[in-house]
Amino acid sequence: MKRIILFAFILAAALFSCKQVEEKNKFHLTVEIKDFEGKQVLVEKRVNNSWVGIDSTLVENGIAKLTGNAPGNEFFFVSLQDTKGYVLFFGEPLAINMTIDPTNIRDAVITGSPTQNRLKSFNDQYLGFDDVMADFYQAYKNAQSSEDEVGMKRNEQAYDSTDKAKTKFLVDYIMHNNKDIVSHYLLSKNSYQFELDEMESMVNNFDQTVKSVYLDELIAHINILQSVAVGQTFTDFTQQGIDSTKISLSEKVGAKLLLVDFWASWCGPCRAENPNVVAVYNEYKSKGFDVFGVSFDSDKTKWLTAIEADGLTWTHVSDLKGWANSAGKLYGIQSIPQNILLDEKGIIIAKNLRGEDLRNKVAELLVIPKK
Repeated sequence: MKRIILFAFILAAALFSCKQVEEKNKFHLTVEIKDFEGKQVLVEKRVNNSWVGIDSTLVENGIAKLTGNAPGNEFFFVSLQDTKGYVLFFGEPLAINMTIDPTNIRDAVITGSPTQNRLKSFNDQYLGFDDVMADFYQAYKNAQSSEDEVGMKRNEQAYDSTDKAKTKFLVDYIMHNNKDIVSHYLLSKNSYQFELDEMESMVNNFDQTVKSVYLDELIAHINILQSVAVGQTFTDFTQQGIDSTKISLSEKVGAKLLLVDFWASWCGPCRAENPNVVAVYNEYKSKGFDVFGVSFDSDKTKWLTAIEADGLTWTHVSDLKGWANSAGKLYGIQSIPQNILLDEKGIIIAKNLRGEDLRNKVAELLVIPKK
């Protein structure tokens, strides 16, 4: 009997301890919202590009109280019933308050989260660069309409200079705040801006005793990019062609040069680059240059229409999953247009060649110099 009582006591103590740990890891969010009585407020998070519900409740007397487990260091999203947009907040295990105007959800005021305060402080300065760049862009357009080439050049240079200053501000923050998970989040969110070696440098600079889901994502992304870096052998994949026939990348490898082009019909920069790729393809296809288009479309009709409209006469594939394209995940693609250039053995010899850089590289490798 004593053994049974002792076991029951140990079990109860363990359950109590687990409950304490669970409660310690919970955030408690109070949302104050006017003119939204009886409507739903929802807390979600993103997991593998999918929305996962955390908690939801109806507004009562202008208040919605929500909670959720936040054992890691990550951000959550608040959305309102029948309302566009969301509010991003850091779900640390504290009492957090949020005041929302349902007619202007993006200007919600959040208090009680030190991490949220640090992110807001960064954004207040970082987003200021966008305002300056918008002014330079408008000035460029004005100069363009009046055929003022000097003004166009001046504002273009000012725009580019401000853009570089914005990136430097981001990098400086990440490097100088290497114990802050806000830095993890910012680098993860903006990783598409950086080359592999730049990301490795910033990640290696982080204090490795500070963990977060965003640092885990960065490390996983770096591992993918290392596997498809210049000098590595291509990673094969299979997707459906325009007639729904399955086609593998390996079926196209063997051309002297194969450009694997990641694009989409809805991507303005992709469509702007297409004429250049068409011109290089038409000029060098007889010398062994080929293109393999991989689309990030989700609408087949729009995909096929863009292929015909832009005169893209090479092989195309897609799994019609948009940004969740499986080939894009294999190659760590976070922005488009992007491409990789393979030699006839399937070795990656260059990446992200556009404009004259693509033409010059293909000419260098395929044109035999005259003696």
